[in-house]
Amino acid sequence: MQRSGIIHRELAGLIAGLRHSDTFVISDAGLPLAPDTPVVDLGYRYGHAPFLDVVQTMLREIVVEHSWVTDKVREVNPAVHTGLRSFGLDPEPVDHDAFKARVRDARFAVRTGEDTFYANVLCRAGVPFTP
Repeated sequence: MQRSGIIHRELAGLIAGLRHSDTFVISDAGLPLAPDTPVVDLGYRYGHAPFLDVVQTMLREIVVEHSWVTDKVREVNPAVHTGLRSFGLDPEPVDHDAFKARVRDARFAVRTGEDTFYANVLCRAGVPFTP
């Protein structure tokens, strides 16, 4: 049995399958997703599982070389913006409609129970080795 890390079987498998430049999204409970996007739904009631907790847990497992958020997050949900930066991400702000369009191409989505506005981040996987 695994000692630590992500113990959700489906999520662990999706993470193990990520390759360089694949994108994935960690979302609040309300982000619209394409019908064919694989979704790991961690939300079991509003507010739980919280967005920042899920992001922090996933970032312990994944190298992220770039990330994006909606341009509205800094103003509307500064706690999310600050939290993402505290985890080492410096997400690029993009127009909200453009963000939703980029999410359509994500390899998978992790939906949290987060019930605050714009608690979403799109990430591009990097590689764990250096030149």
